[in-house]
Amino acid sequence: MIVAGVLGGVAFFLLGWLIWGIVLMDMMSQYSNASCMKPEAEMNMMYMVIANLIWGFAFAYIFSNWSGAKSFSSGLVPGAIISVLIGVSFDLYSLAMTTMMTSTTPVFINIAANIVVGGIVGGLICWWLGRGSGGSRGSGVAG
Repeated sequence: MIVAGVLGGVAFFLLGWLIWGIVLMDMMSQYSNASCMKPEAEMNMMYMVIANLIWGFAFAYIFSNWSGAKSFSSGLVPGAIISVLIGVSFDLYSLAMTTMMTSTTPVFINIAANIVVGGIVGGLICWWLGRGSGGSRGSGVAG
């Protein structure tokens, strides 16, 4: 589970950087209050790394203890669902109590992004946890 958590944390970090930090950055900035964001030079990457590792360990714990998913394909949908539910909850809290978002549009953009990121990370963690148990057979991922 420890390796699965680290693997998930690294995947969350890299996919988050790619999806939100590159692909969606310009689109999301249209619907964000820039005054509540730190300039890039002032961001604390250590906190970002720790936050992503916590996500990775949360997913690894859920999948290793409460799920029978043991292949990449069996982790896709549960990973996407968990990510969307938590992400939408956070977005709605932010929309209700802060000026971070200027409309509901980013909530819907984040739903799509969380489906992709959560699905991939859920699949990756389940693949790792299923290695050697026969769970990765047929998933297209060599174990």
